[in-house]
Amino acid sequence: MRSNAVPAPAAASSLPRVLRERDYGALEKSQYSLFVQFFRQASPYIEGHRGRTFVLAIPGEVVDQKDILHSLLEDVALLHGLGAKLVVVIGARPQINKAIRESGSEPRYEQGYRVTDALSLQAAIRASGQARMEVESRLSKAPAVTMVRRHVRSGGDGASGGGGGASSHHAAASLSSSSQHSGPALVTVSGNYVAAKRKGVVGGVDYGLTGVVRFVQAQPVWRQLAAGNVVLLSSLGYSAAGEVLNCDIYTVAARAAIDLAADKLILMTTPDSQPLQLPLWLPLSDAEALLAGMAPSGPEAEELGDDLQRGYSTSSGSGSDSPSASARGTSSSAAAAAAGASSNGSGGSAPAAAAGGLDLDFDRWYDLGLPPPLLAACAVCRSGVKRAHLVDASVDGGLLLELYSRDGVGSMISTDFYEGIRPAAMQDLAALQELLRPLEERGVLVKRSEEQLVSELPHFTVLERERKVLGCAAMKPLGLNEEGLQVAELAAFCVHPSYRGGGKGDSLLEYLEADAVQRGIQRLVLLTTRTADWFEQRGFKPAGAAHVSAMLPEDRRRRIDPSRNSQLFSKQVAGAEL
Repeated sequence: MRSNAVPAPAAASSLPRVLRERDYGALEKSQYSLFVQFFRQASPYIEGHRGRTFVLAIPGEVVDQKDILHSLLEDVALLHGLGAKLVVVIGARPQINKAIRESGSEPRYEQGYRVTDALSLQAAIRASGQARMEVESRLSKAPAVTMVRRHVRSGGDGASGGGGGASSHHAAASLSSSSQHSGPALVTVSGNYVAAKRKGVVGGVDYGLTGVVRFVQAQPVWRQLAAGNVVLLSSLGYSAAGEVLNCDIYTVAARAAIDLAADKLILMTTPDSQPLQLPLWLPLSDAEALLAGMAPSGPEAEELGDDLQRGYSTSSGSGSDSPSASARGTSSSAAAAAAGASSNGSGGSAPAAAAGGLDLDFDRWYDLGLPPPLLAACAVCRSGVKRAHLVDASVDGGLLLELYSRDGVGSMISTDFYEGIRPAAMQDLAALQELLRPLEERGVLVKRSEEQLVSELPHFTVLERERKVLGCAAMKPLGLNEEGLQVAELAAFCVHPSYRGGGKGDSLLEYLEADAVQRGIQRLVLLTTRTADWFEQRGFKPAGAAHVSAMLPEDRRRRIDPSRNSQLFSKQVAGAEL
């Protein structure tokens, strides 16, 4: 569940910056319970992320800070070991600028784009190569031999640890005593996967060897991911004419996430690249509205709105600048299956191509002060990637906390989380009555007259698809209870029987919990005379008979019929201040 209450930077400020080399030492007994608690809470995310494809963007500003980079790459290796398929995009903008200045020149930008001459390109090649080697060297670091011997070996000197073969995915865990120094912890690969074209002459400015990303070659990357390798991309692209072109890391990362039909785009950020106080979760519409509000009024704002609505095309490596999905011959999902990797974790097909296959330029918005990570996140979500995460790189373990804890520490932009969920309106009245009637007839819900339903309508939220209401719930603020906590009651929670089991109830509940945090609600309660297994599995705990519970304000207790013996279930809202 994501709430909008806690800004990501606030969470980051409380966590220490780490040293370049960390000595974890032995786990103290006082920490055992926390260690176990983390694993139990993380277990559904470990299973859920296994086999998923993530594109991770590490900007040059993070590469420059070795202690932060090395800590992050330890977590990248762990994420890979937990079964995620990783494409890592490595930036080098500050390193390129430094190299240009060391050669006696100054970096040149026009309308936010770098003008790349031959000297700048050589600086870009050197800086990108050094950054990639830095990443490769850290990902090659194997665990300590003593750790492998203590926890992996299961037999004699010649026995294989863990009972498995020495695949690259589990290389560190399957080293025998005779080969513990024979290879890197995991295998990284890179190549000419990024196809680009010259930006050309725009507004009278010749941008030289500055490139615009055309596509990322999906099938070769999928094959490497299926083999258990980590794919490394840089900001360098390759043209059909055989030129090396200098591109933008955020464009490369966004393009990779879209063309690979990735499950997530994860962007590591710095205060300079992402200065906004973002909440832990933003729906795509709110994120786009935030960007539009930052743009100057006039033509620029209109152009930004057009770009956001248009998104990217999902062109693949067919050689055309903007092929349609039908022109590709093989769909992305079919190609992934042929390569031995699913196109995304849910088995869905790649997103449909945007009309015209138009490019979305990030750089032209740099001068307007729009943060590139947020632009990239909106672009990919608009183009079919369901979730994008912005994670402060200075947070020790931020990548793991974002992916393996319930609320994370970054900011998530999503399209699927609360899709189709909105406040109820008067035109929903008939649909609500139809949804609730079977439950009222069975005595699960107290029957409401039409007048009562109309009066309670402002408390209702509906879940719809194609204008058909599939679910609903009411959340009524009750005020302070005897514990001094703000309480709200969940009522009339219902999903149409034909649409249960697909996660719609979870999305509706998570939406209401996020809304509760926004309203300052600290505890959610529900009253029921039937089994509450579904709610108990989602964190609600039994609290006894409702009509005598101090968790409810006295006014609400007085309105409960004791003869029904309704049972109370309670849940502390994650992210709420207690």
